[in-house]
Amino acid sequence: MKNNIGPFSLYNKTPNDINYGAIYTLEVELPLLYYKKRIIRVYVPEDYDENNKYPLLVMSDGQNIVDRYTSAYGAWEIDKRQHESSKRFIVVGIDCPIGPSERAMEYSFPFVMINKWEEGRYANSLKLKFESHLLYEYIALTLLPLIKENFSISDDRALIGCGGSSMGGVFSLSLMLSYPDLFGYALCFSPGYFLYNEKKVNKYLDERLKYLDLNHKIYFYTGNVGFEEKFLARTKTMYEYFKEHGFDDNHVALNIDYSGEHNEYCWSKHFNDAIDFWLS
Repeated sequence: MKNNIGPFSLYNKTPNDINYGAIYTLEVELPLLYYKKRIIRVYVPEDYDENNKYPLLVMSDGQNIVDRYTSAYGAWEIDKRQHESSKRFIVVGIDCPIGPSERAMEYSFPFVMINKWEEGRYANSLKLKFESHLLYEYIALTLLPLIKENFSISDDRALIGCGGSSMGGVFSLSLMLSYPDLFGYALCFSPGYFLYNEKKVNKYLDERLKYLDLNHKIYFYTGNVGFEEKFLARTKTMYEYFKEHGFDDNHVALNIDYSGEHNEYCWSKHFNDAIDFWLS
């Protein structure tokens, strides 16, 4: 692998847990209100060839995509999952903010207020301002062109996706809804929809649905053990919303693992199923 691709530098600090492919990093300053300085991490496959055009998956919580040594909560081990698969794609993620409240507001539906507070975890959000629309604008108008300029990315909207888990699962659908002309796929693992008023979310969906077409794809996953139990019912109703609005089985999917917990181990286990649905 090259030491540099454009402004991105090969990540080779040790110890690391990168088994296949490589990570390239770049520190940037985001146009946000909190934790402006972030690391962008770009994962390229083990057989990356600049002469090929690759699908791109933009993920939340970039420090968690591969390396457990940089992860905030645990690693998806996407390098291992890709190695097990015949599918090859590039993954880019921006590190999440340090505070859970800031993360919640940064990954939220734009302008749809969180109205349920989990044991005080997001209590400070009442004092914060939404940042999600600023983050989504940065990804669409600055990050995506930067990645396409330096890495070999497909020009097909259907092959440009968003992904994440928990509040990151909210992020992935929100980003696609915000820029449906740029993103054709949303991978929504254990999305925290239960934190929102369902009627207000549906109103937002009704407003944005006219900008989607039946070539967009959405993959929902949820478990049902421990804290994950909170996510099951609302993930099912979100899936049913899209089914009721014309999305068939080729364009929206729901995967329920009734033994699944709320952690990266479970999300990693189901990751390739979501990729197969996307790139089938």
